[in-house]
Amino acid sequence: MSTIEEQLALEREMFQLGADRHAFVNNRRQERGMESLSQYGEALTELGIKPLVQVIRDTRRRMKEGKAGPGYAHMQPLLLLAPHKTAATAMRCVVDSIQKGNKLVELGRLVGERLWIETMLARASKWEMITHEKIRSTYKQKMQDIRRMKATEEWTTREKVTTGVWLVMHIAELTGMIILKTQREGGRSPYVVSPSPKCIEFINDVITAGKLLCPFALPMVVPPRPWDKDLEGGYLTSIPNSKLTKDASPLGVTGNEPFIKAANLQQAVPWRVNKWVLEQLQFAWDQSLSIGRLLPREGYPIPPYPKHLPDDHEDVRQWKFNARILHEKNDKSINRRVATAKQLWIANRMASYDSIYFPTQIDFRGRYYYRPPFLNPQTNDIGRSLLLFAEGKPIATAEEASWLYIHGANMYGHSKLTWQARTDWVKQHHDQIMVAGADPWRNAVFWTGAADPWQFLSFCRTYQQFKQHGYGYVCCLPVVLDCTCSGIQHYSALLRCEEMGKLVNLASSEKPQDIYSVVLNEVLSILRVDAADGNEHAQSWLQLQPDRSLLKPVVMTVPYSAGRTSILDHVQRWAFDRTAELYGINNWKFKAGAMAAVHYLTTILCQQTYMFIGPAKEAMQWFKRLGNLAGKHEIKLQWTNPAGLPITQGYLDMKGTVITLRYLSNVSLRFTAGLEERGLDPRRMGTGLSPNVIHSLDASHMAFTTLDAFAKGITNLGGIHDCFATTPAEMAVLRDSVRNTFADLYSRDVLKGIVDQLTKQLPSDVTDSILPGPELGTLNPNTVRHSTYFIT
Repeated sequence: MSTIEEQLALEREMFQLGADRHAFVNNRRQERGMESLSQYGEALTELGIKPLVQVIRDTRRRMKEGKAGPGYAHMQPLLLLAPHKTAATAMRCVVDSIQKGNKLVELGRLVGERLWIETMLARASKWEMITHEKIRSTYKQKMQDIRRMKATEEWTTREKVTTGVWLVMHIAELTGMIILKTQREGGRSPYVVSPSPKCIEFINDVITAGKLLCPFALPMVVPPRPWDKDLEGGYLTSIPNSKLTKDASPLGVTGNEPFIKAANLQQAVPWRVNKWVLEQLQFAWDQSLSIGRLLPREGYPIPPYPKHLPDDHEDVRQWKFNARILHEKNDKSINRRVATAKQLWIANRMASYDSIYFPTQIDFRGRYYYRPPFLNPQTNDIGRSLLLFAEGKPIATAEEASWLYIHGANMYGHSKLTWQARTDWVKQHHDQIMVAGADPWRNAVFWTGAADPWQFLSFCRTYQQFKQHGYGYVCCLPVVLDCTCSGIQHYSALLRCEEMGKLVNLASSEKPQDIYSVVLNEVLSILRVDAADGNEHAQSWLQLQPDRSLLKPVVMTVPYSAGRTSILDHVQRWAFDRTAELYGINNWKFKAGAMAAVHYLTTILCQQTYMFIGPAKEAMQWFKRLGNLAGKHEIKLQWTNPAGLPITQGYLDMKGTVITLRYLSNVSLRFTAGLEERGLDPRRMGTGLSPNVIHSLDASHMAFTTLDAFAKGITNLGGIHDCFATTPAEMAVLRDSVRNTFADLYSRDVLKGIVDQLTKQLPSDVTDSILPGPELGTLNPNTVRHSTYFIT
């Protein structure tokens, strides 16, 4: 058993890891000339923008009026880009070079060059920018592409230098962050740009503070401190940003609320690293294998260029297409590969401990999260496969064993089968599972084909050991059951809508209901009819073989205020990916009429989705209208969720707080934008209310399930919002808790309670315009208690 001293040493290590990471990132940015992206760099960049914009505007006015001034004859570039973008570009360049000791003329030339790039890209057409952003090559090739753009014009070197030097000198005068001093070089004394003493002091202070404020959170090796009424708890020492609520807002709670009690129970569950799976993952990582969420360590290899073929050969064109796809995949997967490396590092670091714990946090809606990143029960397939419960429970009956089998089938991708069919599937593949659990690399084709291969491999190992040991085997594997389209489940119960409830398993049925497949079948029927009538768009879509992956994100997000634009984006991305997968170079990206086809299918998807979940759509629209009106009247909306968490929604209007640049990074005006004086954003207040209400309800369900399950003797529990994990021996009890607490939650009129809380905050004339709220149907929430597949 680990000691308090070990935990305190681990927390000191967390601070040191954070400090080392902070120093590494700052040093790398300085080496790459990207200091303006650091914490102190962002602050310094913002510092000079407001005064510099005013000077630029005054000078532009004088130049347009034909007045004389120093260098005006060669400063025409100052007139060609918006003042705030000119100021942002100049500040980025100066801060990037602040500690390099550049000569004034060199820095002026750099500023002028970057200003030219931003100006030309601001003139570029949409399609020119799309092409430009795809260029992965050198700075030189990017410049060649800019010079090929239709609206590009060249500036003389004198124009660039004069304009750049003028901007640098005004930054020195207005901000005091840099000083210009002469430096003797032979017979010349050029000006050199250096940071001022106050600037150096500021940078050092920010770096020092950053080292203390950015600890790398690791799992604990002793139980976390329970959370109290002041929202203090978790780690033993004072860790920045580690209060129970992520925004650390004062809530006025007593400490006895269900959401706090549930957080304490969840974080007290002991876990341990699955050393066997860690060994297999480390082997695959070292071999740069691609299995599920595990990507090749060094990225996808690019095949050699076919030098023996002429440039216009079809195989060369295909190679270029494939190489570009692989380059894009490697670029997009860098963060995921880094995250995997961190997962493996943490797992190896914590593997020697018998028990580890994950301090919890909640967001402002009450949803539970684990504080340590990368490796925790809420991460991806890799992270979850690396964890076991530290204190398992013996499998004593066939019913308990069946939950192990069902979990295995679920991880392979068969969660839509009946319970018996899933159990039968495992029995039919007994030999393959046994081999995978004993020697996974002997028949890797089988287990690597699973939907969640690493969790399935962890199941294989547990299954193999259980079969060897027999009943009485102490199983530590977390087996998982997931709610069906949780957002629609909560909306169905909230609105008492029987039709929607049947589609998401609120009522019992012989087999699991799948709303995604129901909507998909209707969509496919329409496509087939239209295709038979000669509709080319329908024919194209049928060639792409639409499946649940196309429908699921649409149906899931519509109740959360997803609109046509976001659905259109999803459909377009799905079409591009599927076309590239099936047809290679003949991609829709290069075909005329592609967007018309995307619009065609988006319309069908929206219509069919709304047809099946119309009441949820109408309720979402009502909440959207209420939130919009609250935003217009500058009213932050407050309500308390059923688990006792006071919630405040108050999205500020952030327009004008970001200066968008096309070459350099955008500049955020966090400090000088006067956020404390800004009003609310009616649009965000409207679109955010529906998802926030539903999330506050599913968070309450998680809290009540946690309390009920522990009260009934469960000691192992993990959760991901609408997903519940425990051991096979405890799953039957947990499943009952999930169903019963959901029925209990909605046995009273939750909708009326929320509507009353929200509407009473608005002026009476506004309230009259939106009442009554959404209507209730005839669904009896108690049907959930006996639903076979409510959680599946």
